[in-house]
Amino acid sequence: MQFRHALIIALVPLAANAAGLKFSANQKLDINQKVYIENSPVVGDGAGEGAVESCQPVAPQFVSNPAAPKVKVCGTQLKVTMYLRGRCEEYYKYQWPVGACDTGLPPSTCKEMSPADDPKLGAVQSYKVEFCA
Repeated sequence: MQFRHALIIALVPLAANAAGLKFSANQKLDINQKVYIENSPVVGDGAGEGAVESCQPVAPQFVSNPAAPKVKVCGTQLKVTMYLRGRCEEYYKYQWPVGACDTGLPPSTCKEMSPADDPKLGAVQSYKVEFCA
């Protein structure tokens, strides 16, 4: 029985690595860390954590809609950077960070941004969910 527990404990980091998760000992998601794009969870709230630290495309229906996407980041350990370019590459000043990144704030803190705040956000093509520095 002890061997089975040791094997499971040894395989958990391997499974996380295979799934593309890049958690260190001090970087873990709690239940307050959530990211939504157009009210759909992409991290937390039942969505996988595989999107953390990897470039993701914005869905085509949002790229073609100048009034989308609306981005909401809850918690104080994550941020999302929205990129105009499709490869999560910086382009002049056309990238938008969204998130609190202040552990002094309540864990339930949420920050939002949408094209209503900056119309240029309606042209984004990719995003990256990252741990706050």
